[in-house]
Amino acid sequence: MNTTIADLARITGLAKSTISGILNGKTGFSEKTRKKVMQLAQEHGYIPNEIAKGLSSRSTKSIGLIIKDITNPFYNHITKGVQEVAIEHGYTVFLCSSGENQELEIDHIEAMVRKRVDGLVIVPLLEEVSFDHIFDLKRKRMPFVTLGQIPGLSCDTFEFDDYDGGCQVTQHLISKGHERIGFVCGLKTSKASKQRLTGFLDTMKQHGLVPDEALIFKETGSMAEAQEIGRRLAASDDRPTALICFDDVIAIGVIKAFMAAGLNVPNDMSVIGFDDIDTTAFPLSSVSIPTYEAGKAMGTRLFDRIFQRDDSDFRYVKYDLKLVERASVKNLFSP
Repeated sequence: MNTTIADLARITGLAKSTISGILNGKTGFSEKTRKKVMQLAQEHGYIPNEIAKGLSSRSTKSIGLIIKDITNPFYNHITKGVQEVAIEHGYTVFLCSSGENQELEIDHIEAMVRKRVDGLVIVPLLEEVSFDHIFDLKRKRMPFVTLGQIPGLSCDTFEFDDYDGGCQVTQHLISKGHERIGFVCGLKTSKASKQRLTGFLDTMKQHGLVPDEALIFKETGSMAEAQEIGRRLAASDDRPTALICFDDVIAIGVIKAFMAAGLNVPNDMSVIGFDDIDTTAFPLSSVSIPTYEAGKAMGTRLFDRIFQRDDSDFRYVKYDLKLVERASVKNLFSP
């Protein structure tokens, strides 16, 4: 059994309140007494009861992080950023993945609240869903920040300029001579997918180009589904000259299918993605998103709220995206 404060009090002959105060870093004790208690605590293997400490201090020294897909590399850098800030504050991060399922997202948030985490970083579903569970957090005065703006809710919000990202990739392809361009969307619950598609459509329209509806693929949520799209396009005699993919995972899925069919990217079709994930599988042109920076900023802002270091208005931060050119886009103007 673990050594307790009561055990240390019996061993030292000191009051439990004295032992507890010293172990919790309180002042007002002599250096001799403090050293004695700390030495005996170490010798007897005293381990703090973090649950009991949380109940008495109303702090569990933990935060929750709810992301959409733990298998998607996009969220790795967000998680890293949040976790680094938490470690700096001596906190533990409980990580949960909603799997793009809102019921699971709600369950995870409710579980975190029951575990009495001190705050939450949430990457919620943002399209075609309700937000009652997020509004409920505000009513409960739970500190939280979100990645993505929730309609009608004032809270600390961070997001990426996905609309401009959609415009950037489309403009890039048009500048290389592409006019017949396809687009592979993400899931319908993704606001980022909707904004990137809108950027694509608006930029095409500005150049007097009309997208082929048959080349806009909806509801693609996995590499397997992306490979199926790739196989269909590889077998088609009327494929687009270029394809914009919602993220790099989808883009790699399409490219794998093309390579399996004996076709070449970019000669048989150009492909461009989003997220600029760490991969050596293919020199993919992609849109770089500052996920690590956003993760650190969200973590920092959450701890501002937890420790009441900043009582100013809620913060809204939008990050710019940057196109990274590699070898997956063909210049049709070149001989």
